[in-house]
Amino acid sequence: MKKYIKSIILSALSISLLTGCQDELDTFNENPNNPIITTPQLLLAAMEVSTFSTHTSGLIRNSGIFTQQLAGTDVGQMGPIARYIVTENDVTNEWNNVYGTTLMSGHVLTRDFAADYPYHNGIGQVLTALNLGYATDMWGDVPYDEAFRAEQGIKAPKYNTQEEIYKRLQSILDQAIVNLQKPASSNLALPTKGEDFIFGGDTKKWIKIAYVLKARYALRLTQVDTGAAQKALDYINQSGITSNADDANTYFPGTANGWNQWYAFNNGNRANYLKVGKYFVDQLQNSADPRLAYSIAKNSNGIYIGNSAEDQETISTSYIGSAYALKDTPVGMVTFAEAKFIEAEAKLRLGQDATGAFQAGVTASVLKVTGTAPTAAFVTTATATVNLENIIQQKYRALFLTMEPYNDYRRTGFPALIPNQLSNTKTIPVRLPTPVEERQYNSNATVVSNVTSKIWWDKD
Repeated sequence: MKKYIKSIILSALSISLLTGCQDELDTFNENPNNPIITTPQLLLAAMEVSTFSTHTSGLIRNSGIFTQQLAGTDVGQMGPIARYIVTENDVTNEWNNVYGTTLMSGHVLTRDFAADYPYHNGIGQVLTALNLGYATDMWGDVPYDEAFRAEQGIKAPKYNTQEEIYKRLQSILDQAIVNLQKPASSNLALPTKGEDFIFGGDTKKWIKIAYVLKARYALRLTQVDTGAAQKALDYINQSGITSNADDANTYFPGTANGWNQWYAFNNGNRANYLKVGKYFVDQLQNSADPRLAYSIAKNSNGIYIGNSAEDQETISTSYIGSAYALKDTPVGMVTFAEAKFIEAEAKLRLGQDATGAFQAGVTASVLKVTGTAPTAAFVTTATATVNLENIIQQKYRALFLTMEPYNDYRRTGFPALIPNQLSNTKTIPVRLPTPVEERQYNSNATVVSNVTSKIWWDKD
């Protein structure tokens, strides 16, 4: 039975990566409360697979379009998103993947296996914090304390405020660190590459990622917490993260049934739905950025060109490049480069010298994307101005295809993007609407339909 269930999980991974559709992992949205899934190994594998899906599908597509790193076209459903038309029906698959697979699996892992499998549980808690962060940063108030408690009769869970969720994120990561620091002998079995596709059970690396996430979430609150920068810097200093080898990346086997989803999205039946944004391409091109040829693919005319925010018609433009969108390309989720940019911003806000951390962030990103360290001249030029705008601008280039540029834009106002002037609102969305099922079936849901209504930490 265990072998059979594992094959279901791997099949779900293959199907989701092959199709690259809006309905990723629909075949795997089984309730982990079902006794058919009974092992911590399978629950952890399910969490990682669904996290890879979330990190390379709808949430990141939407946030990338909003920040003009990506561009939607009228060939498919990305065109309306580029016009800032996002409905309650557009976000249900993303919600269901985060809640119906990842967070539910994490709940069962903690509920049933915490005592005997602290390493599996600790990794699951880091993944829980990562995905709960995705949810609250896109939807604001979300259910957590009462979520996954249907067996206790709670079928309409109350929503936690985003302020409460941010406290939970820190406590979840603290618990993860405690679990991951326990002796190996406290585990009935240790996690292996068979279920931990990211680090193969290396708890020291997971602890580093937990601290970087703590720093990410601390710095997110610069508009609502006067101690945010110091907390973020303290967490980075505790992390021990030292190089790109410590990065938490997605895993795609690259076989016929296990493609990178950025590759699958453009090479399946959704070709030309998505392009890269002109603003992002121009940023790289105008500065002779060595990441250009790796981040952006040449179009059929052999040039790098993106769509403007107003252009949903042109499909002869460029797509995502080889550093992100080959069949087996891993994509960074939590990285050393991000850690150094967090450190740089935190030091700047605290009146400390941020130059070294800033340069290290740029260097780490170029090395990760191109495979070659940048020249000293490029790094010096890129980091010549050490202010908030330039740190965020360089971070915007470095953290391509993550949600962080969107979070930074809402938090700082940088980059100074010009919204789609042909949209009805002429205002870049700052959230996603509540999914239709939550509005219809959860009487305790905090229902928001206006995508220009700011979330709690966005006071800019």
